[in-house]
Amino acid sequence: MRLLLASCAVLALSLGSALAAPARAAAQEITLEQATALLDSSSADEVRMGIESMGLLGSPAAVEPLAARIRRGLPPELLVTAIDTLGILGRNEAGPILFELVTHRRPDVRLRAVQAIATCRPRGADVALVTALSDSSAPVRNAAAQTLGELRASSALESLFLAFDHDVMEAGPAIAEVARPEDVSRVLAYVGRHPFTTLRPMLVTLMTRTDLPAARRMEAVARVSELATAEARALLEEVLGQLAANDPIRRGATDAMNRISL
Repeated sequence: MRLLLASCAVLALSLGSALAAPARAAAQEITLEQATALLDSSSADEVRMGIESMGLLGSPAAVEPLAARIRRGLPPELLVTAIDTLGILGRNEAGPILFELVTHRRPDVRLRAVQAIATCRPRGADVALVTALSDSSAPVRNAAAQTLGELRASSALESLFLAFDHDVMEAGPAIAEVARPEDVSRVLAYVGRHPFTTLRPMLVTLMTRTDLPAARRMEAVARVSELATAEARALLEEVLGQLAANDPIRRGATDAMNRISL
């Protein structure tokens, strides 16, 4: 949920701060039909008001006119505002235009499109986000990986492994989010081959995923405890802080942590 929550906060802030109080009040009084008409204005300020009004109205019907205006072309700043507005609307109907923008020439636009996909959750998001895993921009790659994890896009698992092997570090936690029981051993094979700090988020996620069988989660606990380092003990302590009192691996994790002497 990290990216989803962060994206929502950023998108809402971008619209809220862009409008002064009187302008916000005016925008809220505009109907969807009036806002749509403003999108065709020759005034950049009026186009902005039309876009922001649609965000404030929150109507699903705003997606189509916004997408059409984006396709006709917008100045850079207004394009970002339009993408942010689609993210705020959070409608899966925005998928087609967002998928187009994932391949935009500007990396900041591609990043905003990925962030909007995280909130809109359109069908086919996994395909578009897998493409973004090989983006030339590191922030876009990382955001795509994180979003795939949040969407539990199991179809992207092999692509996530490949991305992680090519140093897209956000792919690690995403792998842990979508890994099936039979994938746990493959994930644990990274221990000892990568810096522990890189693997830590992935391992914590594996151990705390209650939808995985307890035996598989205990495999992760055992593999970490074999390291017998202060870092390993700290990770187990963190995991214990997140486990419910009745979690079946709690006792095993406690014993594993206590066996590591500092």
